[in-house]
Amino acid sequence: MSGLDLNLDRPATPRIVAGADALQRLGEVLPAAPDPILLVVDEGLVAAGIADRLEAALPPGRPVTRFVGPAGEPTVAGVNDAVACARGLEHAVIVGLGGGSALDSAKLVASLAASALPAEDFVLGRNVPPARWPAVMIPTTSGTGSEVTHTAIVSDEAGQKLWSWAPDMAPDAVVLDPTLTTSVPPDMIVGTGLDAFVHALEAMTGQGRHAFTEAYGLEATRRARGALASYRHDPQDLHAAADMQLAATLAGLAIDGGGTGMAHAIGHALGSLYHIPHGIAVTLGLRASLAWSIAADPGRYQPAAAAFGIPGESAEDLAQAFEDWLSELAFDAVAARSLPTAMSAEALHAELAAEPNRPMIHNNARPAADADLAWLARQVVAA
Repeated sequence: MSGLDLNLDRPATPRIVAGADALQRLGEVLPAAPDPILLVVDEGLVAAGIADRLEAALPPGRPVTRFVGPAGEPTVAGVNDAVACARGLEHAVIVGLGGGSALDSAKLVASLAASALPAEDFVLGRNVPPARWPAVMIPTTSGTGSEVTHTAIVSDEAGQKLWSWAPDMAPDAVVLDPTLTTSVPPDMIVGTGLDAFVHALEAMTGQGRHAFTEAYGLEATRRARGALASYRHDPQDLHAAADMQLAATLAGLAIDGGGTGMAHAIGHALGSLYHIPHGIAVTLGLRASLAWSIAADPGRYQPAAAAFGIPGESAEDLAQAFEDWLSELAFDAVAARSLPTAMSAEALHAELAAEPNRPMIHNNARPAADADLAWLARQVVAA
């Protein structure tokens, strides 16, 4: 790493309460004022009884309104509906419960509720709201790290994935309770866990890297590499579940400081075109781009190779070690259950080169010309 550009004036991280049954400590992290709570949650967690479990952990008499969204990634229309619900309360504490989609929705609600802006006016860095309502995030999957980031992803009417950012979008507090993640299906465990790994790797090797992103990323890599296979095999393994939950949050802290790269640009393009689950899509992006990125500057990847446990810590061996890990996790079988029957390299190239993906492309460890994007798109489709 050349020099230190630590960006120490960025916003502080949220308070984090972690451990088995940490949900019972929810009252500790809520604001003292008895404002009502708006619980942003997806319908699957309501059906599973986890929303009821959260409400039972609240201090007695705390009023709760639920906004129940559909499963799947947040849309502009869905976020606007949730914001309207929040504004009807005049003021509330926003509590997000779920995977990255529910947490992104909840963060957008907290950011937009005090403004007159619709969600479509708050994308790609436009019209940053001046403040947000109090917010607490409680993840039930271990992948996106959305619980600690200052960004959120939302799809427009055409299905294109767009990013939003605000300087105080990260919540006031986070509750990490691994018992909330033990009912996640094995395919989702693989996808979300690999998403956390990709976050860690891109944040500590990209153009925005610094000492803190590397520290977060290395620890996230160690934990994900050690725990993901065990957690997939036995979701009730609380030790593995807790390690994966910490890996995801650490990786979220890493990307909040260092950003993402080419794998995420490809993943967002795949999501926009084919609605492939995010963790699967970014893994396909990393599979296509990792060796290409390493070849330009192997030294950037040497610490990651060491954290991954590669004998000799050779960065040049990292791409093959990643491929071997995918085999161990039966990734191809998992991916096959969500991939379309055919993909177009030309359409993927066009979507990859679109405006929303440029920050990720520019932040990648290896700079990319348009010809590189076309080649990478072909690599993805051919895999």
